[in-house]
Amino acid sequence: MPLPALAATAALFTAAVPSGDAADIAQLIATDKRMQRAFVERDLEALREIFTDDYVLVVSSGAERTKADILAEVASPENRWEVNESSGWAVRVHGDTAIVVATLHQKGVDHGQPFDSHVKFSDTYIRDHGRWRNVHAHASRAVDVKPAGD
Repeated sequence: MPLPALAATAALFTAAVPSGDAADIAQLIATDKRMQRAFVERDLEALREIFTDDYVLVVSSGAERTKADILAEVASPENRWEVNESSGWAVRVHGDTAIVVATLHQKGVDHGQPFDSHVKFSDTYIRDHGRWRNVHAHASRAVDVKPAGD
């Protein structure tokens, strides 16, 4: 095949197949959505699969929660998530490591106390045997930041 024809064929093939980064970003957002839905559905198996065994969540108070802590919270009949949905994702992929930053709306009941909050979170994922797994997270209350002078 002449070189110009080969280049044209390669260009068509490249345009039809998403780049690794685009595919990774789509997989990471899908994994995040699955993880958030698992809280509402009490899908402990999904959370076990997504969280690494050494997973740690750091909340805005500075407290740390492990994978075992999170699984116990989700399994407890004292806790219920009616809404647990993320939005506004910003995803950065660096090889087999990725950072997902988004806003999470949570609504439900925690030991008899209703909650309805928005948090900003960052999750660190690693690629483990071809799937993205959450190894670390940080969550802070979402606040509106206004430019200086407003």
